[in-house]
Amino acid sequence: MGESHFRAAGEECHRVGCSLKQSGKPNSATTAEAHIPKPMPEVGVSPQLSLFRTPAFLSLWFVGAIGATARWLEMLVIGIFVFDVTSSPFLVALMLLLRMLPMGLFGVFGGIVADRFDRRRVLIAVMSVMTTLAAVLGLLAAYDLIKVWLVGLGAFASGLIWVSDFPVRRTLLSELAGPGRTGTAMSLDIMSGSGSRMIGPLLGGGIYAGFGLGGAFLVTAVAYAISVVVLWRLKHRDEGTGAAHDGVVTTIIEGFRGLSRNPTLVGIFAVTVVFNIWGFPFMSMLPVIGKDLLNLDPFAVGLLASAEGLGAFVGAIALAILGRVRWFRYLYFLGVLIYMLMALGFANSTIWWLSTAFLVATGGAIAAFAAMQSALVLLNSDDDTRHRMMGVLSMCIGTGLIGFLHLGLLADWLGASLACSVIAVEGILALFFVFRAWPELLMWQPAAYSRASETTM
Repeated sequence: MGESHFRAAGEECHRVGCSLKQSGKPNSATTAEAHIPKPMPEVGVSPQLSLFRTPAFLSLWFVGAIGATARWLEMLVIGIFVFDVTSSPFLVALMLLLRMLPMGLFGVFGGIVADRFDRRRVLIAVMSVMTTLAAVLGLLAAYDLIKVWLVGLGAFASGLIWVSDFPVRRTLLSELAGPGRTGTAMSLDIMSGSGSRMIGPLLGGGIYAGFGLGGAFLVTAVAYAISVVVLWRLKHRDEGTGAAHDGVVTTIIEGFRGLSRNPTLVGIFAVTVVFNIWGFPFMSMLPVIGKDLLNLDPFAVGLLASAEGLGAFVGAIALAILGRVRWFRYLYFLGVLIYMLMALGFANSTIWWLSTAFLVATGGAIAAFAAMQSALVLLNSDDDTRHRMMGVLSMCIGTGLIGFLHLGLLADWLGASLACSVIAVEGILALFFVFRAWPELLMWQPAAYSRASETTM
């Protein structure tokens, strides 16, 4: 598909790594590269295809795709089940709040886990626990023993386990791809994630309609078990990096200290916070609006929710083909703004095809935001703090728990449609204030990180 929108981020990581080697400083990537398969270059093979010809990368990419599909499937069926049982929009939002809560509390530790431990073994542990958890919930539901509080407990446990997945798996993907293909690896991972947002809800609606909550959880248990087998067969040895000698508290403090000298990165994280408080929680109301406002059955609700994934998938492909580094900040900021506007339109639509069109547009907007997020963190932080900044990013994503609580209370008070309208307007206003504080968010993104851009805040 030509050069991806993340290639420059990977090339910048490579340039920084090379400069460290030339200066004689130790580079953790050097150790890792000893274990990375280095296939012979093939004439006429695109970077994307060359990565898929690397068995270890293909296996890890597949694990990410199947895990993301299972997560989106679970999110939809949990929302439908809780609303069917309780008729409470607040409890629907609470389920996703519980899933996000560990990210907000412990997200910063995800970067530390990615830096300290054997990443393959961490992922095997993650998928093994998820297999067990989904199987237990599935059996309880199949025997009519499931309760809403048990679903909530399972959601919290799932969130706790997934804290490590984002930084660990993406760090390992980059390691397997090698410095020169990191950008391509991130692009492929984002495209699979976008596709999972289309396939997961579609499968979830169909399975819930035919087999109920128990069938849905048992299907995800099988998916997680397949991931364990694939990871077990993955041929890669990883022993962490030299940063393991730092204390946990020291690592976190150093991450925020580096952030305090980089106002552009603070602005990037501020946009992430705005999206996760006022944007992402809107998705939790899809089952409620679909059943209550549009009068759809569970399968139709899944079909409706998959429209957002369709837009995200198409948007990710378009960005991979057309995206350029200098546009990254514009795409990131405007992606959130367009998402808020489309969410406002969806919340007030009573026509199914118009609602579907709004969701496709929100998917395209979120693709721009999500695709730029990791790349901008990489491009605007130095090699020494990059892994710590990914941990800070995870913590910013975790602020979504505030948004879920806010939306849930509003939805119980005002109804789901009006509540979504209110948070969309609030989000637009918050985004305006972020722009006023960090106007550099709507400037060209340099292709290379420079310490000259850092200032003391």
